[in-house]
Amino acid sequence: MNIGRWFKNIKFIYKLIIGYVIFAILPMIIVTGYNSQKTKGILLEESYRNMRQSLVQIGQNLDSSLEAYGTVMDILYTNQMFNGYLVKDYTESDYWEMFSYIDNLLSSIMLVESNIAGICIYSNNDTLPSDNYYFYREEALDQDWLKRAISSNENPQVAGVISKGKKKYIGLERLLNYYHYSEVRNTLLLKVDVNFFNEQMKITNNNQEVYWVNSQGQVMASSDKESIGNGMETITADWKDIPVNGDGSSINVNGVTKVCTAHDSLYGTKILMMVNQESLVEATRKVAQDIIFIFFLSSLVMFLAIYLYSKWISGRVNKVVYAAKKLGDGEFDYLLNDMGKDEMGIIASAINTLNSEIQLLIAENYEKKLKIKSSEMNLLQEQINPHFLYNALSVISSVAMQEGGKKTVISVRYLANFYRISLNKGKQVVSVQEEVELLQNYMKIQMLRFEDTVEINYEVDRRALAFRTIKLLLQPLVENAIHHGRKDEEQVLHIWVTVSVSQDRVVYEVKDDGLGIGADKLERLRKELKNSEEGYGLKNVDIRVKLNYGEQYGVSISSNHGEGTCVRVEIPQVFS
Repeated sequence: MNIGRWFKNIKFIYKLIIGYVIFAILPMIIVTGYNSQKTKGILLEESYRNMRQSLVQIGQNLDSSLEAYGTVMDILYTNQMFNGYLVKDYTESDYWEMFSYIDNLLSSIMLVESNIAGICIYSNNDTLPSDNYYFYREEALDQDWLKRAISSNENPQVAGVISKGKKKYIGLERLLNYYHYSEVRNTLLLKVDVNFFNEQMKITNNNQEVYWVNSQGQVMASSDKESIGNGMETITADWKDIPVNGDGSSINVNGVTKVCTAHDSLYGTKILMMVNQESLVEATRKVAQDIIFIFFLSSLVMFLAIYLYSKWISGRVNKVVYAAKKLGDGEFDYLLNDMGKDEMGIIASAINTLNSEIQLLIAENYEKKLKIKSSEMNLLQEQINPHFLYNALSVISSVAMQEGGKKTVISVRYLANFYRISLNKGKQVVSVQEEVELLQNYMKIQMLRFEDTVEINYEVDRRALAFRTIKLLLQPLVENAIHHGRKDEEQVLHIWVTVSVSQDRVVYEVKDDGLGIGADKLERLRKELKNSEEGYGLKNVDIRVKLNYGEQYGVSISSNHGEGTCVRVEIPQVFS
């Protein structure tokens, strides 16, 4: 008898029961038969591993915070204007400009990094005014801190704890010697709220103690807030012997044996964790007893529960299997109802969504193909054999130059430039800059015809020029403004063309002060655009934009009769 084939063919409910017996009951029998000492050792090692993981996680959180403040110090260290002000001789100079700049700079940093309570510069520049808020004399800085800052070779240091009344702050320092040739020495000190770092020390196990100490052994932050600012030697004289990133070691702390481990952090600091060894052993002993009790109790209950649960699961699986068969047979109208929101419900919902989307995609794909064909046909109808026309215009320009037809030469040259960009080696996508140049060449031709009766102004954001766009978007908008906007042959029509960048979009806007559009006609035109009906001009532009970039982009129109019209086209920012 083939056991594998037999197992594949039995019902799902029996597979669950067999799986429970093999993978749950039997292993539990083996585990509970193991000697208690072995179980204690395994759980003890698990406790050590949890300690190390907790310590690493605290270290990562702490390093992330320190890196953020290190970045602040890097910004100030590399700011030439900031450092230039600090080394400047103010004997005969006004310092208000300096103070205004530095006040704006530092206050903006403290606004972004709300946990920074103060940014101080300790300087031996005697001409630099001391306001005891930002600027202090170098003598006011703790001399040991100053020596460590000088010897740190420009690296940030965790100087120590600063106490101010009941408030405590962590001092982060760095030497500002950007201008190495200067005799002026400036030391940057960030005062960070100690409670911010204490939040990083939070632990879920009350038996654990966590200490963050600097290179001098002073406690910067801790799960025991009373120890902050004290030397680590007041807690245990053996703190330096605690192994870093190791399995931990046992040390005696006030007559209590504790398991300790350490983790290196940024700027020469360390994170130490201590756990009462007896609490670890007691926890493992209790777990071993609980396993035996839970095994017998759960075995009795689960034999009954597994059958009922397996039967319920099996029924739901059968429903999903039936729906999948329907989907495989091409029947996309079958839906699964009342399947809940768990994993099986998510699968059922996915099948329902897949059925609906397949039907929708079939309809949309057919409709999209029709629209693409229609739009491409309209675009082709607007092009009068441009390859032939481009070559012919070059010949006409040469002949006209020989016969002295200056105006003819200019108009032909403008038209040749227009088609040079429009053709683009058969490509449908050009840069925004080329799109603007295409419009400008078109308008040069139009200005030869309309002369002073049409005025056009361009406002182009240079940031938009490098983005890519499908061609011939602006020209139809301007052509539409000239064709429909002119009030009479003599009155001047003003056109404003704007190309701008808005969030993740490139925006084309063509505005005129012409006739405008009446409310009824405007509403009808908007409906035509919304329904993406085939056509020329604005509708052609809207269709091509939506087909290329999606339904969230396209043409929008605003107008008041007698006051002019504004047409706006939005496309995504695309570089290639």
